[in-house]
Amino acid sequence: MTTSTYLRARSAEQKEERRRHLLDAARSLLLEIPDVHDLGINELARCAEMTKSNVYRYFESSEAVLLTVLVEEFMIWRTELRAALSRGRRRGTIEHIARAFSATVSARPLLCRLVSVFPSILERNVSAERMVGFKHGLLNIRNETALDFHNCMPSISASAFEKFIHQALPLLIGLWPLSNPGTVAAEVLARPDLAALRYDFRQDLEEGLLMLLRSRPS
Repeated sequence: MTTSTYLRARSAEQKEERRRHLLDAARSLLLEIPDVHDLGINELARCAEMTKSNVYRYFESSEAVLLTVLVEEFMIWRTELRAALSRGRRRGTIEHIARAFSATVSARPLLCRLVSVFPSILERNVSAERMVGFKHGLLNIRNETALDFHNCMPSISASAFEKFIHQALPLLIGLWPLSNPGTVAAEVLARPDLAALRYDFRQDLEEGLLMLLRSRPS
């Protein structure tokens, strides 16, 4: 689609098409750039073949775009998690839940990249209205995921799983950058004498999730 086509768009369907096109362009850019901070409105407008003013009709900032992509990533992850929970010989155990959680999260690096910066970066330049929508989206996903866990393991209440997810989020936020250090830090951590300081995202996440589940109130 060309910029002129977007300028003529008027219907609700066309407006949603513009919005979807911008989000798809953002996803394409995020596959190319190493740092999500590098996604700006200029780059997004260029990739989407739209003017900056048109981009601003739908998103007030690049952070607003990234928050929307993040919610979509969470929704895709939840679908994949539900499928993973239904598989395996150890269904109905905390080990199965921790393994399914860590495996499906690890399989979505874009989700991990965005989660790791959303409280410190992505929430800093968006409107209150956008923030309310984002937070409600997160809350819905958390509550629905807690129900998925409860259905997998009925001996633990949905409310207990909600608290588990609440505590698991900071673990995910912290582990991703620790497991993906910069070039110099990675070279230093490759030294045998510093092996104890290395992190393996999937393995350490699974172990951390198990610790949370085992320490839950009875």
